[in-house]
Amino acid sequence: MLYAHVYNSPVGDISLLKDDSDLIGVSFSNQVFCDTKAKCDKNTFKIIIDQLNEYFFEGRKNFTIQYRLPFTGFRSEVFNEMIKIPYGECVTYSYIAEKVGYPKAFRAVGTSCGKNPIPLVVPCHRVVSKSGLGGFTGGLDIKKFLLELESN
Repeated sequence: MLYAHVYNSPVGDISLLKDDSDLIGVSFSNQVFCDTKAKCDKNTFKIIIDQLNEYFFEGRKNFTIQYRLPFTGFRSEVFNEMIKIPYGECVTYSYIAEKVGYPKAFRAVGTSCGKNPIPLVVPCHRVVSKSGLGGFTGGLDIKKFLLELESN
């Protein structure tokens, strides 16, 4: 069974999607997962909502939410490196590419960040380009907000 909820955050509505045990989707765009034959049920998201509230309002530095990523190979390695980025810190796409053993694959790292199904939990917003913020599926305003939130 799939469950959906729209969480109202300081950066706008965030759509959440989970199955019986794992968070599988977070969307900053206007995507509402309730349209995906998911049952809209806030109660199944209590732990996730609590941790999001703590992140946005109380300085939570990491998530202990149970989640599932659908990737293997290179993309899985990139996500494993992103998960290691500490709260309040940023690394470059090139840095991640080097860490996974493909130093010239910084564009592929950027593509992987753009395919992140659970931003915030897997902190792709902490990955930036050498010359600026880079991109973010939620938009650069949200990326800036998140980085500023974590810098305090």
